[in-house]
Amino acid sequence: MADNKEFVDVMSDTTGLKLLEEMQKNNALMAAIAAESAKTLASDWTGLERLANTGLFDTLYKIGDQFVDKWTDVAASNKEYDYPYQLNCMRDFELEDGTILSHRPLLQAHYAHPFGIQFSHQRAFLACPDGLSAGTYYFTIESKWGDKGYVLAGDVVAFTLTQNVPAGGRLSGCYGAPDNAKSTWKIYSHSADGKTVIETVTPVFTAPEGAVNLGTQKSSARNGNLNSTQEMAYGWNRWKMSAIRQYLNSDAGVGAWWAAQDEWDIAPDESKTKAGFLSGVPQEIISAMKPVKVVTYTNTVQDGGEADVTYDKVFLLSLEEIYVSPQIKGEGEYHEYWKQKSGSTAPLKQYGTYPKMITYAAENHVSPQSVRLRSAYRGYANYTWSVNTSGNVDGSGALWAGRFSPAWVI
Repeated sequence: MADNKEFVDVMSDTTGLKLLEEMQKNNALMAAIAAESAKTLASDWTGLERLANTGLFDTLYKIGDQFVDKWTDVAASNKEYDYPYQLNCMRDFELEDGTILSHRPLLQAHYAHPFGIQFSHQRAFLACPDGLSAGTYYFTIESKWGDKGYVLAGDVVAFTLTQNVPAGGRLSGCYGAPDNAKSTWKIYSHSADGKTVIETVTPVFTAPEGAVNLGTQKSSARNGNLNSTQEMAYGWNRWKMSAIRQYLNSDAGVGAWWAAQDEWDIAPDESKTKAGFLSGVPQEIISAMKPVKVVTYTNTVQDGGEADVTYDKVFLLSLEEIYVSPQIKGEGEYHEYWKQKSGSTAPLKQYGTYPKMITYAAENHVSPQSVRLRSAYRGYANYTWSVNTSGNVDGSGALWAGRFSPAWVI
């Protein structure tokens, strides 16, 4: 008690109060310097990378702080967009060689990209590893799909090719089958790289005499060289093999950023008009990006439900990471930014509508956008999860050129 009384007496005299006042001034000054340093660094990506390397990034920045920069659409006369990134979380990340990056910042684009990219084009229904001669062929659809009567069990799809399909080529068609009348269906033959349409023909729905039987097409699984009805109609929901993953991680120009990932792959529509995402990102940001381990589970109907591991500089978030209850855990811990934004103390439910989770357009900050996630809608081969314009969390077809808010790690 004597010691405490003595301390109080000392601090109550003129000298002690003056010392306390000076300490408060110094603290305020240091806070101002730190704030100014943070403001200056926020546009200095080399400095931000150095700060991240120290593990002290969150001593200057808090969750939700933004780092303002531009993204340039080099395929559209170098049109520039304001493209701020927000701090989503601080986390440990793993590189492909096993190196652990400790307590690193993960940033995400604050707005939705100014245009969409197909997660996957509608996929080929037939792979032709040895080519396919001109002639008449048919396949049979095994299962009914949809309530419009356009796809029924036992339906026959027949067509005549007038040109040979080269070795490694493929056939696609019947796009949007359960939602589009058969009178609108087409069949396309493609080059071995999946980029060039060789021939377009109109199918018929009875097998002509002498037509070659290609087999039975299953709803959500492959059967020899025949792909599933779901992939044929609406694309594939596997992040590892997706067109959008290629787009996000490429700086190549129009027509050069996409390559077929397997024998059924077809070039996304945007590969003909858009350059890779990284072509529009400042080099200082690209230099700061780290290719980190990303885990994404596959669908259970065709791909076995396994965990795919990729190492990506740029990626989309998962259900789990945006603080929504996942179909399966393991696609990343929730980001503090999204937990705070949700205003919820428990993960949000699938299929709920949450206006706080809406993302707005890069070119119009009051225009709500549907934003694609990387998580597969696991009971189907052709849907991924997304958050739509109302904040509803639901699935969307992989073929849709949905917008997205890319993320990356310093």
